[in-house]
Amino acid sequence: MAIARIRLLAAEIGDQVRWGLGEGNARLISAAALVARLRCVAGATDNSITAALDAHARIVEDLRLALLDVCDRMVIADRDWADRLHSVELIAGQSDPPVPESR
Repeated sequence: MAIARIRLLAAEIGDQVRWGLGEGNARLISAAALVARLRCVAGATDNSITAALDAHARIVEDLRLALLDVCDRMVIADRDWADRLHSVELIAGQSDPPVPESR
């Protein structure tokens, strides 16, 4: 799943020792602060890439389950309509009895 790969990549990025932003230079205080913040965003539990991806994964799974349910309901409705049509055709004498399906 793409979300899992992105989570792993974010964790790897967060765990990098050297970011190349000047974080090792004592005169560049903001570089060290930026790297610390990026590490935090990469792996924190709240307000992070991980939290956003987890929320996204839950939404994707909810949508997947909803679509499966809709598909199942459509199959049932289609089968019901077909059964009704065959019943009406039988009553009207316009059809041979349906062959039972193996389910």
